[in-house]
Amino acid sequence: MKPTIETNRLVIRPWRDADVPDALVIYGDEEVTRWLTPAMSRIPDESAMREVLHDWAAQDVAPASHWAVELRESGRVIGGVALLRLEPWQDLEVGWQLARTAWGHGYASEAGEAVARWSMHKADVEELFALVNPKNARAAATAERVGMEAIGETDQYHHQRLNLYRLRHDDLAYRDDESPAV
Repeated sequence: MKPTIETNRLVIRPWRDADVPDALVIYGDEEVTRWLTPAMSRIPDESAMREVLHDWAAQDVAPASHWAVELRESGRVIGGVALLRLEPWQDLEVGWQLARTAWGHGYASEAGEAVARWSMHKADVEELFALVNPKNARAAATAERVGMEAIGETDQYHHQRLNLYRLRHDDLAYRDDESPAV
């Protein structure tokens, strides 16, 4: 069973069928999906979105997982966060996607850091990566706010040149007193 991870402002929980309309606002927006790696076409309708959510649930093998990001105060789903296996090495990538209306509030870095902490403290993950398109300055800044270190470029994933960020378990130690509990 996927855990629910809570921060001061967010509830990071498994996707539900009732989330399909909110998920479509996120993944139906080409301005969001164009930055996903590998590139994901915009989801065209609720039926296709429901199928994607079901596929994600069927493919998830702990600690790899997909979660909805919900605002604690309103209960509104504003995004998604995921831990994904990077083939063929089995490295884990953390990724985040938010509805455009949620951009600029720090939710992506809050969700990314919470999932990173959970994976390292509860699921014994030693390191996580983030793959960022070199033109995606917002994602690069988010990775840095999560506490990730830029370690160079790579073309070993998804057949494209991407900036690679890394966070190790030991990197979290100095931040433990200032971050939300997971």
